Amino acid sequence: VSEGVITNRKKGFNDGKLVASGAMGTQHLYEFLDDNPSIEFHPSDYVNDPGIIARHHKMASLNVAMTMDLTGQVAADALYYNHFSGVTGMLDFIRGAARSEGGKSILMLTSTSTDGKRSRIVPRLDDAAVVVPRGDANYVVTEFGAFNLFGKSLQERAMGMISIAHPDFREELFFEAKKMGLLSPDRTLKESLHGVYPVKLEDTQVIKGEQITFRPAKPVDERRIQEHFYNLEKDDVVSRFFHEKRSFLRDDLAGMFQIDYVKDLTMIALVGEFGFGRVVALGDYLLNQATNMAEVAFSVSRDYQGKGLGRILIGKLAGAARDNGIAGLFAVTAPSNQGMIRLFKSLPYKVKTSLEEDMIMLSCKFDELAG
Repeated sequence: VSEGVITNRKKGFNDGKLVASGAMGTQHLYEFLDDNPSIEFHPSDYVNDPGIIARHHKMASLNVAMTMDLTGQVAADALYYNHFSGVTGMLDFIRGAARSEGGKSILMLTSTSTDGKRSRIVPRLDDAAVVVPRGDANYVVTEFGAFNLFGKSLQERAMGMISIAHPDFREELFFEAKKMGLLSPDRTLKESLHGVYPVKLEDTQVIKGEQITFRPAKPVDERRIQEHFYNLEKDDVVSRFFHEKRSFLRDDLAGMFQIDYVKDLTMIALVGEFGFGRVVALGDYLLNQATNMAEVAFSVSRDYQGKGLGRILIGKLAGAARDNGIAGLFAVTAPSNQGMIRLFKSLPYKVKTSLEEDMIMLSCKFDELAG
């Protein structure tokens, strides 16, 4: 603030003013505050009033949670083994930001205790006071990812919270979620139970005026991946699955969102708000361990075809496969699927083509660049 980086000119309320109810710091801070017309102090019943907070434009509240349970309840002021703080204004700012036009409330927590022996995400808050009810918790961020709780069912919340927990504790949390009835007994996570989300593969691009996010799929993407396939045109479904398909059940698609990000990886292209994005394109690879080659397949929504999404996805899949020690890629497609053939040949490697019965096999190795 003192260097003019933060001006407060576009707050939408109390413009140009930094508003606070208290300050504690060095002598330099007190000298900066003294008689400073850009700073106003008000009582807590004003500063923490959700109605006042909500009047700010695109208000974002950032709060640190001590622990959270699988349904989204938050403990912040005290845990059973240490007293952290007294009653806080966290809930006021969470609710105020949520009511602000374009606002967001974000909760941050480390996935484990300092010594790494306890998970900060627990099945239920038995020994800690609930500071933030689950209905008020929206965005949650750990070092293993982010998840938007808003509008999610209890099952979706449990899956989302497990996906951003530390991998060492996911199996235990998954087991407890089943015991509690949050997840059905037949539910599995397979490889994704221990997979570490490769955040480096995330990328946001503006394509023809629209922001599109490319990222690896997560277990919480189950429903939106199903919706993507249900919304495909019939011929696009046949191109992807080689036969007409009218239903896309969880078991049919489990390999696309229950992944370990190494032997199998699914990349999706999303449009829309975080947590409610629509999948408009999908590409995945699955490793054949006998040959150390990965098979790739793609699908793009009709209204997003011709925008280069397939090329971006195959480039990201090839880069990830190469980094994971995979020798190359291959694809099996119909001779009539010229889009897939052109897409595969856009890779900067020597592409070999062979005919197997009535299908075409395309393959390339990462150590053989195109001439």
